[in-house]
Amino acid sequence: MDFINLLQKIKKLQSTDQMVISTLYALSEKSILAAMSVVVLAAVFLFSSLSYAIVIWSIVLVCLLLYRLKEAYVFKKMPQTHTMEVWYQRFACMAFTTAFLISLLGFAFIHYTDAYYQLFIVTVLVGITAASAISLSADPRIAIGYITIILFPLIAATLAGSYLQMQGILVALIILYYLSQLMMIARSYKQSLQNKELQESKMMLHDIFKEAPMAIFSYDPTLHITNFNPQFHTLFGQHAEEMMGFDLNLLPERKLFTVMEQALEGYSQIYAGTYPVSKDRVLWLEAKCFPLNGNGKRLGGIAIVDDKTKEHFALKELAYMAQHDELTGLLNRRGLKNYMQELVQDEKHTDFYSLLYYLDLDEFKGINDSLGHSVGDHVLIAVSERLRATLDQKCEIFRLGGDEFVIVCPYIFDEKTKTKEYADAYAQKIKDAFSDAFDIKGFHLHLQGSIGIIVIDPKENNIEEIIRHADLTMYQAKKAKKHLSYYDEDLDRAQKELFILQHELTVAIAKNQFEVFFQPIVSIKDNRVVGAETLIRWNHPTKGLLAPADFIPLAIKAGLLGEITWWMVDALCQIIANWKKEKQWSISYISLNVNARQLLEENFAQLFLAKLKAYHIESDAIMLEITERSLIDNFEYAQSIINTLQEHGVKCAIDDFGAGYSSLTYLKRLSCNTLKIDKEFIQDIMDNPKEIALLVAVLNIGRQFNYRTIVVGVENEAQKSLLMELDDQLYYQGFYFNQPMPQDEFAQSYLRV
Repeated sequence: MDFINLLQKIKKLQSTDQMVISTLYALSEKSILAAMSVVVLAAVFLFSSLSYAIVIWSIVLVCLLLYRLKEAYVFKKMPQTHTMEVWYQRFACMAFTTAFLISLLGFAFIHYTDAYYQLFIVTVLVGITAASAISLSADPRIAIGYITIILFPLIAATLAGSYLQMQGILVALIILYYLSQLMMIARSYKQSLQNKELQESKMMLHDIFKEAPMAIFSYDPTLHITNFNPQFHTLFGQHAEEMMGFDLNLLPERKLFTVMEQALEGYSQIYAGTYPVSKDRVLWLEAKCFPLNGNGKRLGGIAIVDDKTKEHFALKELAYMAQHDELTGLLNRRGLKNYMQELVQDEKHTDFYSLLYYLDLDEFKGINDSLGHSVGDHVLIAVSERLRATLDQKCEIFRLGGDEFVIVCPYIFDEKTKTKEYADAYAQKIKDAFSDAFDIKGFHLHLQGSIGIIVIDPKENNIEEIIRHADLTMYQAKKAKKHLSYYDEDLDRAQKELFILQHELTVAIAKNQFEVFFQPIVSIKDNRVVGAETLIRWNHPTKGLLAPADFIPLAIKAGLLGEITWWMVDALCQIIANWKKEKQWSISYISLNVNARQLLEENFAQLFLAKLKAYHIESDAIMLEITERSLIDNFEYAQSIINTLQEHGVKCAIDDFGAGYSSLTYLKRLSCNTLKIDKEFIQDIMDNPKEIALLVAVLNIGRQFNYRTIVVGVENEAQKSLLMELDDQLYYQGFYFNQPMPQDEFAQSYLRV
């Protein structure tokens, strides 16, 4: 099997190997001279039997051999004359031609000689093939082809020549000789391959040892250094000169010595740590030690040393940067988590309460917006320095980002009451840090912070929950009078419920859980229902019917308001279409409130008009109520949208007028049909004459601009009577007449059948 594999390797040899070709031409010089001598000797010896035929044969063969000598000389002096491929082809061609001419002795001439000369010819041919096997051994293909060309004709001639003496024995001997030559060539080639691989391995090991980027050294079984590479010298400097023959038993770093010693026992070892090169220089090394064995004997060990000094300090710096805030130098959010991890794992935490203060600077965004981020950064630096100077060293201060700071006071007391008293006093200490103004780039800034306080119970180990509670408590503190708040489980529970409710909104849209309610809009003069305002309710599967105030803010936060608004448009269009189909439509319009974000979204007017067309609804059947805030945010764009809607017959109303800036610009420039006066204007009109005067002024303004005026929030007869005295052309809506009701109830009560 090995012999077959070897023959396959021989078959796949590359013919352009320069080393092989050079060897072939170099060996051919002596072998050609020897062959010429044998040819001449054979011609002389066989002349008596073969006459001039052998002379002609010898002359042709000698000429060919002389030409090959010339080729070898040209290759030696001018190898660039041809490519290596061409040189190889020329050599093979000449070699096989030579073999063919030599084979004539055994194929053509042996028949004309007696037994004595026949034996001579066989001897000559065997000698030539034996010599050729050696000279052509650089390329086993040519060597095998050469002896095959010579010996196969001889075997054929011997078998054909029945007159030859000892024919069978002679053929058997020649075949055995041929096979032995093949095996010799194969063994020679195998040995050359092994020698080549061994040489390449040695060169590779030498190159690795010499050129490796890491320091490498070897040591004997007595732990004395026997050799090292240039990088070892570079790493250890002049000290490396003293290391040749150095006794490793004297190493100052005993852990490193132990690793090298254990490697001698036959196991690879690793050391990572320091090595003092001198008093002023300490390296961080990673040394891998391997046993070095040979012929079953322990020769020593090899150590590969990697200098990790720069990497060590770089990682140390990265670790510092990863846990510290670049601006203030305080520990950051990652540093807080690591610190808290150590805190909860400490034995003291099993018995002692700890405190965590979550501090947020009030109105810090205003500083950035009005004075610039550079001033804001200096404020944060000044706050961190003030906290460091004011608070004792027992606590740890962190900056989580933006204007948020955390202060942790570990292991206060083992009693909760005492800890709470300490927490109050320490919170005041934190607030006192802000009592003096901050002088930042010429500005006198008075700052105040909101503080959420968490009392960390012993054995509490959920760090994420602790920080979440603190964050929640801090936001609660912003609403508290003293800007100070402790964690409250009820507050947390309510926050979780809101979070869950926010996610349930998505399901509500998909499952069509919303309902449309209608509140009548009434003429104050004769209580005639002229229209209705559309209101949405969420029929929650567990919480029951929820008003807009319970979920619209969550929808805005979750980015779902647009989907809900368009659901309302579709639902309202479908309801109006059904009422008109059933001839129940007896009012002028239904109004629909549009949020500022919805109005200002791209293509709102086009999409709304497309909905009306799809449901075959007249454009004046739905009036859009646009909040004053919508106009303030982007008046020019809002005006263009309203104009587009008005051009297509859609009526628009300014909703909640008076609750915002009540700019007369809106009334002058907008072509709205209706003005809805906010309920704030009528809540106190029965008790405060000034409120009446203000309401009269607003009504006069609406009248001057030809607006239909609707007063919202009328809740009793007294309010209605007073409004009628002021203007009997008004319209109103409110609980006094009726509260919002489902569509069927509204239709049954106020629509004509």
